[in-house]
Formats: sequence, structure tokens, C-alpha cells
Amino acid sequence: MFRQFAGSFPGSMDEGARKLFRLHPVELAALLEQAWELRRHDDTPPNDKPQGHPFRRSNLPGLPHYLLKLFACTEDNIKDICDSDPQVEAVNLPPNNPCLEPRDLPRCVMWDHLIYAYMIENTRVYEIFRKVLHEFRHGEQLGVPIEGAEHWLRNTEELFYKEPASFFIYSLGSFIRPNLCSSRRNAYYRMFGMELNHQGEDKIPYEKAQAANSEFVYIFEEFLREVWLGVINVNNTSGSNPTDDAEIANLAEKLHDMLVTRRLGSNLAREEFFFVSMMAWFQLTLEFDSPIVLSLRAEGTSPEQRLHKIAQRVGLPAHALSKNFFDMADAISRVLIQIETGIYNDPGAVPALYTRVSGGPEADIRTIITHWSITTGHDLKARKVTSA
Repeated sequence: MFRQFAGSFPGSMDEGARKLFRLHPVELAALLEQAWELRRHDDTPPNDKPQGHPFRRSNLPGLPHYLLKLFACTEDNIKDICDSDPQVEAVNLPPNNPCLEPRDLPRCVMWDHLIYAYMIENTRVYEIFRKVLHEFRHGEQLGVPIEGAEHWLRNTEELFYKEPASFFIYSLGSFIRPNLCSSRRNAYYRMFGMELNHQGEDKIPYEKAQAANSEFVYIFEEFLREVWLGVINVNNTSGSNPTDDAEIANLAEKLHDMLVTRRLGSNLAREEFFFVSMMAWFQLTLEFDSPIVLSLRAEGTSPEQRLHKIAQRVGLPAHALSKNFFDMADAISRVLIQIETGIYNDPGAVPALYTRVSGGPEADIRTIITHWSITTGHDLKARKVTSA
């Protein structure tokens, strides 16, 4: 969410990020609350969606409207994120509401898929910035933070390295879930059946749910292999064409069913919302020479280059394939959200996955196949070898 927030400020993304980093922690919390309240929520017939659908992630309410009124200035940022589409349901409160004036705000906010957080966290960015905070808070080994960096340090510690204030939508810690890192690992395992590629410094174990999508990786890779056949044969009009739209649709439906099942009853909605927002904050920090990057003398031309330099400063190496995780995160998020809508359960919609069209998913598919193959060592472009 924070990259969307930065883009909602006037000026460039970098300028918006600098303004965002200087906000008070409560203002940042208010932005998250407003985004949750104004999430896309298609629950009105005839276009209503089942709970868990990307257009209706959760029925859980955020802060009461009369409390959100205290942060009305954040609404401008949400409006800029949205396109003010007249088709999007608006929040209209009755005029006789004693706590709040009527508002007309578009309900169109959507956030990244949980897979985005998983990809970004695999770079070790969370652990590296934990070490950055530790060094700045316990001494001056890394120097003194420059102008603007002290705001980033405060906000990052307040939002992501302590238990959030009670009752906020992103307040996930409790006696039941005492460790945020364990909660993230639990969510990744439930949704994807996957572990992070590293352990946190605290090495605290997490609870592996029995109900987990343990077949996600296998089915997703089969899906990508089949789509790749479509990509390389899209212009094949004379020879045999092994592209199988029905099989792609079948695999897409399996992915759809397993992912949506994990979301029944608003499961993992708040977790996804906060975890992708958290990782977006760190990626935004690394997308330009931000104040904390300058303070660490880690200037660079790409997020992974800056991350590797920061990692060297604190003595905790970033993942060697961080570039691939960064490059893949947005693309795989978009494709999984599309799969969860169920659009590709229909074989007639499948050609969009491998047909090059401006704004279509084919470019994302290519990106995913390239970087997934590198990070996993599974060559998705190679033909499967079957035993006779």
C-alpha cells in the first residue's frame, strides 16, 4: 500500500515517498485504516462477489467512522489512488449521523497479493533493516542519521518492529500470536505451502497449519509450463500446436480453488493487507536514494544494489538473487489476483495469458517464468520428460 500512497502525493514518486516518510506514525496508521475502509467491496447484487474474492476480501470493519473523521486529510491520498470510477461503490453516510458529515468516497482500494510479501521478504530485507534499526538505536557505529532519516527510523520501528496499538486493522499481535515474524511464516505456509529461504535472527518456530496449500508450487509450475507452450506457439499457424487451453484453464481453476479456500471467512485478509504494506514500505525505501539509504552511504541504481550495500554495512548478507525476487514480485501478485477472480477458469479467456497485447498479462507471465526458474532452479521453459 505504501507505494500507492507515495504515488498519491503531488510530484514524482520519490518526492511522494519523502513526504510519506516524514509523516507522524499515527498518520501512517490512519492511511492504512482509510485504505481498509475504502477497499473494493462488491457485495451488492447483481455484481456481488463471494467473501474472499479479490473484489471482496473481507467483511471485517475498520475503525468506526467517527474516529476516522479525525484523519479526514488522509482521504485525499485515497482519492488519488482511486480513479473516482462512478461504477465503484461509494461510502455514503446518512446526513443525520451525529458523528460525521456525509462523505462520498470511492471504494476501490486493492492491495497486492500475499505472494508479493513473500517474494520481497525472501531478499532478507526485514532482517537487514532490523539490524539497521538496532545499530542506530544502540550506538553510532553507522554514524548519525541525516535529515529525514530520523523520521524513517521512528516510523519503521513504530510500525513494523513493535506490537501495533490495539484495535487498528493491522494489529495482529496478541497472547495467541505473540510474534509477527512467525505470523508471516504461518500465512505464507498456509497460502503457498512454502517456507522463506532463511530463518529470522530470533529463529522462533512457527505453527504449521494442517490446512495448507501444499500442492501450490507443483500446480503453479505446471500452469506456467503450459502457458509457456502457448507463448512460444502463439504465432504457430502451420505445424502442430501443443498449446492446451483446456488444461491451462483446469490448472487455473485448481489454483483458484485452493487460494480462495484459504480465504473463507475473511481468513488471512488482515494479515495479507498488513504484510504486503510492510514489504511495500521497505521496497519503497530502496527504490531511490531515500534519506536512510543516503545516511547509510548505500546509494545505487536499483533496489537490490542498495539492499546489498546496506547489508554489507550491517554485516548481514542479502539474498544473492534479490534482484530476481524484486523483479518478480509485482508480476506474480497481479497474475495470482487475476487467477483468484476465476477469469481463467474459462478456456476461452486463456489465450490472453500468452498473447502479446498492450496491458495484458503476457508480459507478466514472461517475467514470472524467467525469475521463478532462476530462484527455484526449476527450468519452466524446458519440456517435461515423461517416463515411457
